[in-house]
Amino acid sequence: MDDRCKAGYGVFVCRVAVTNSGARRRFTEPPYQEISVPQLKGSKTEQCLKDAFAGESMANRRYLYFANKADVEGQNDVAALFRSTAEGETGHAHGHLEFLEQAGDPATGMPIGTTRQNLESAIAGETHEYTDMYPGMAKTAREEGFDEIADWFETLAKAERSHANRYAKALAELVD
Repeated sequence: MDDRCKAGYGVFVCRVAVTNSGARRRFTEPPYQEISVPQLKGSKTEQCLKDAFAGESMANRRYLYFANKADVEGQNDVAALFRSTAEGETGHAHGHLEFLEQAGDPATGMPIGTTRQNLESAIAGETHEYTDMYPGMAKTAREEGFDEIADWFETLAKAERSHANRYAKALAELVD
């Protein structure tokens, strides 16, 4: 939080100056006006951003998968269309993350910001995937008779552990 803003009842009160162009900027000396800036954390809008981020991220990966299928079928123009659209979806997802920075990583709730913070969040996310998420999914798949899918989930748990370890090594070696 900016030291010129103060928290109060779920909102931040900030002093801003309105420039000749109409743009607002933080300002500590008169002339200024105080505005209320609602807190994103815990709001319905935060959940909307998380849902939108998940949807855009999923669309990106689906379209890249579809592009590969189109390549195999020799549909080069369609493959290029899928790839171009996937890139646009990435831009949308990044836009959602920019807003979510003030509330935290949508996957872990941890701060988004410095490389150190981002590594810590990545470690937490990968650790959750290899200790809880994929083992639980493997158990469910196996109980339902989907042994091949259970094996796949177990393989992914091992990969996620490797990712967490790589991030932990990078964090340990990080020079701020």
